[in-house]
Amino acid sequence: MTSSDLRMIARSNLAGNWVKSALVAFIASLLGGALYGESLSISIDGDLLVYLPTAVRYYLLIAATIGFFLGILHFIIGGTVRLGYCAYLLKQYDGQDPELEDLFSQFHRFGDGFCLALLEGIYIFLWTLLFIIPGIIASLRYAMAPFIMVESPYMTASEAITASKRMMEGNKARLFCLQLSFIGWSFLCIFTLGIGYLFLNPYMEAATAAFYRKTQSITK
Repeated sequence: MTSSDLRMIARSNLAGNWVKSALVAFIASLLGGALYGESLSISIDGDLLVYLPTAVRYYLLIAATIGFFLGILHFIIGGTVRLGYCAYLLKQYDGQDPELEDLFSQFHRFGDGFCLALLEGIYIFLWTLLFIIPGIIASLRYAMAPFIMVESPYMTASEAITASKRMMEGNKARLFCLQLSFIGWSFLCIFTLGIGYLFLNPYMEAATAAFYRKTQSITK
């Protein structure tokens, strides 16, 4: 199945639910559980900061403080929220009319979600130390782990990663091409001051869920 086919399936699954899906994707991103998304960081030169008006420095301090606490929140619950978001996406694909509550449906597996995100982060970081390309390959290799874990209640984080590696054997290039097929939309979103990402991210994530289901069916 081609990237075009997967995108068509995603659009079909999102039909009539774009606003709700955009809201769920935004909340998932805010809590650190989105499959795709950008991290916002603010870096201000110390010498330049001295010359800024007091009010501006005050608001930058508030923004930095909020960013700090969001970072902590992402680290603690992001992995679990991501499991919930995968549950939402799979329900959406299966035509089960998912709701916002599904985003928080996996908190009884808090330890599993945390460990999965932590292990993935460590492995991808270590591969990235070798070079950028091994890091990208590693991220593709582990990409299906949260979907697998959602559907396997007794699977550990390490087992989910191993299962994802098996599923992605011979399929990493397909997922990479799917992700690359959205690059044009990503550039267009830049000209909307980022607002376009509110709808692009759920589109990409729905396509990834479709990729998981289709790949699952041919690797059983």
